[in-house]
Amino acid sequence: MAAFLHPLDKLRPGHESFEPASSASRPRVGLVLSSGGAKGLAHIGVIQVLEENGIEVDVVAGTSMGAYVGGLFAAGFNGKELESFAADMTRKRDLLDLVDPVFPPRRGFLRGRSIYERLDKSLQGKTFAELEKPFLAVATEFETLERAVIRTGEVASAIVASLAVPGVVVPVVRNGVEYIDGGVCDPLPVSLAKKTWDLDHVIAVNVLPPIGSLREAKAGDRGSRVWLKPLQFLNRHLNYFARGNLLDILRAAAMGSQMRLVGKSAREADVLISPMSPKSGWHDYHRYADYIEIGRAAALEALPKIKALLGKEKSVAPELPTLNRIEMSCI
Repeated sequence: MAAFLHPLDKLRPGHESFEPASSASRPRVGLVLSSGGAKGLAHIGVIQVLEENGIEVDVVAGTSMGAYVGGLFAAGFNGKELESFAADMTRKRDLLDLVDPVFPPRRGFLRGRSIYERLDKSLQGKTFAELEKPFLAVATEFETLERAVIRTGEVASAIVASLAVPGVVVPVVRNGVEYIDGGVCDPLPVSLAKKTWDLDHVIAVNVLPPIGSLREAKAGDRGSRVWLKPLQFLNRHLNYFARGNLLDILRAAAMGSQMRLVGKSAREADVLISPMSPKSGWHDYHRYADYIEIGRAAALEALPKIKALLGKEKSVAPELPTLNRIEMSCI
């Protein structure tokens, strides 16, 4: 069992004393980042566009991959640095370093300890109180399936708890309580951010696709080249991470419930950015550049609305990147 034990609490809103930095000259803005596996790398592109256009973010909330990206951003890493982290994950050695299999896999295939150690090294052991921006991560208590809001103590274990996909990653233990992926209960915690902090506006980023888009994506896949089918067959049966295998089924099932939950939360945001990638898997981290580009395009499209909301002077948004070359799919 993954056990990231630390003198932490299972956390509830309102148990923390720090507040976002206040400013008399501008509205207080919260950034909320959704779950979504590798698709969540699009959050990096959104952050880059916000930074490039002087959109200041006071607080950050995230679930699962949104907690991973959001936690690093709250720690002070900028969009370019976040992109460098994503690029590091494309090297085989780096990916293998994160795989710590459990045998027998009674409660999950991966311990999650390697992910924790890499993340904690990047964060240099920071606690929530030491972050540059107030941040919260959403996880799910395994025993009760209640939402757990993690806002104090060590940051790295909170993030790993938030992204512990059921059946894939062994539940994470913090202060004697087991946690699984926060997307199970709240994949886009917009209302939570509003209740937790005194915010003027919330910018939400949702990378989870709508349910109906899956059928279209699957139909597009049927035209695969015939000569690839034997290789696809072998990959499907021998690769745990290939589409259609057990890990993919577990992740797809979890994502299906999140896709249904996310709609209500999305409607509560003042600005919703939806970087949709209709043709890729939840584990396609090697396509980080495509995801970041998709995130940038969606953020640039939303930029006029964000500037109008914040009372900034109108300016011509940079030309949108061409997405024709990007292969798209759902999960």
